[in-house]
Amino acid sequence: MLQDRREAYYHERVQQAGSRYAGFDWLSCQITLDLLHTYDVLHQLIARYMAAFGLSKSTLNILMLLRHGPAEGMQLHDLGELLLVSRANITGLIDHLEQKGYVRRIVDSRDRRARYARITKKAEVLLDDFMPLHYHNLKTLLKDMSNSEKEALLALLKKMRTSLTANSDACETSLDYVSHG
Repeated sequence: MLQDRREAYYHERVQQAGSRYAGFDWLSCQITLDLLHTYDVLHQLIARYMAAFGLSKSTLNILMLLRHGPAEGMQLHDLGELLLVSRANITGLIDHLEQKGYVRRIVDSRDRRARYARITKKAEVLLDDFMPLHYHNLKTLLKDMSNSEKEALLALLKKMRTSLTANSDACETSLDYVSHG
């Protein structure tokens, strides 16, 4: 298997340096490094062909939420909460999509403070062109994994998310742990 230079570098350094610290668990560190590295590789590959369509992860995420959401559109606040990627500046993202003609902003007639975004026909055409390519590319990128391996990975990732959420409150956030732990 080809190994990315970063993968080898970080694995060696973390394993060497980490063992000097109390609480070091090589497998937990290795999982974290490998997950971050895998995400980065996947993101770079997908970003390459998304750019040809003028899309980013965030803009695609918003357009898909709007396309498959309520016909009247979605409140900007709700869009921000549902994003799978960075929840940063939803207003700026909507501004960008509006400038491209992919989204229309709607003010709620019953509540003038509520702002909605609605997908345009132009954006629907873009998605109709992009999504078949995207699904083909995802299938191609993961073709060396069997369906049972994909299902096992999905189960493990779900278990990992559950563990992260369940144990997040037990994480230390203070240097007091270091001096007293």
